[in-house]
Amino acid sequence: MNVSAVLATFDLLGLQSTDDDRHHKLVAAPELCTPFGFLYGGAGIAASIEAAEKATERPLMWITTQFIGRPEPGDVVDLRVEIPAYGRATTQAQVTGMVGDHPVFTSLCAHTQRPDGDEAQFVTMPDVPGPAECPAMDEPFTDVVAGSFFDSLERRTARGRIATEAIGDPQPEGLALWCRIVDQEIGSPATQAYVADIVPLAVCAALGVAPGGTSIDNTIRIIDTRPSEWALLELIPEGYQRSLGHGSVRLWSEDGRLLGAAQQTCIIRTSHHARKAEKSRL
Repeated sequence: MNVSAVLATFDLLGLQSTDDDRHHKLVAAPELCTPFGFLYGGAGIAASIEAAEKATERPLMWITTQFIGRPEPGDVVDLRVEIPAYGRATTQAQVTGMVGDHPVFTSLCAHTQRPDGDEAQFVTMPDVPGPAECPAMDEPFTDVVAGSFFDSLERRTARGRIATEAIGDPQPEGLALWCRIVDQEIGSPATQAYVADIVPLAVCAALGVAPGGTSIDNTIRIIDTRPSEWALLELIPEGYQRSLGHGSVRLWSEDGRLLGAAQQTCIIRTSHHARKAEKSRL
């Protein structure tokens, strides 16, 4: 089976194949990293998805990723895939990302090749203006975002106040953002994972504090992979305790289809942001 003819490729990742179809490499290029010197979580999840899809030759339906370490720009992440269960229609896989001898993330995945045709949607996209009618998102940390994963995204505020505008003005009702990836439609599991790593922004807005957070884990459920140029990210903050924030994201196509849903836990903090800002002044 020619997997490349069936499964979409997310070119931005630049995932490198080896002689072993269960072993791939991801270079933590600056354009896949945060402005603060470590691999963007969405890029790591997307790479796990592509590696697992290539190994199983089946599209991903579900993935949960736990972040253990922080690859730095230039690091090479070895992605090893294990397949503990391969059924007639459903496969379960595990992906481990390593930098040298150190694990940096691990993902559990579920794939299926069940046929399309039976579908239903039980929720409705928020009623917000289209992307052309919404202002550009006030990106956090505007003085340090160039040369990072921010360059690959265009985001527009559809509901709520973002970043510095939210400080001192708690918004527990949630946010909505239009998002597009430069030169890539959103729909495949990897592209959905890439844009969905954003719950810390919603939790910080709900608290009314400066944006900043580090992912502990992220779970993504893929519902509809038909592509859309823009995706609406409906951000739902759900709880906060012991410096841990929890929340969900629904991903919507421009025509109102529910593409996927994600849940995330993150440590709310800005210490690494302060260090980066201090370096930029030196």
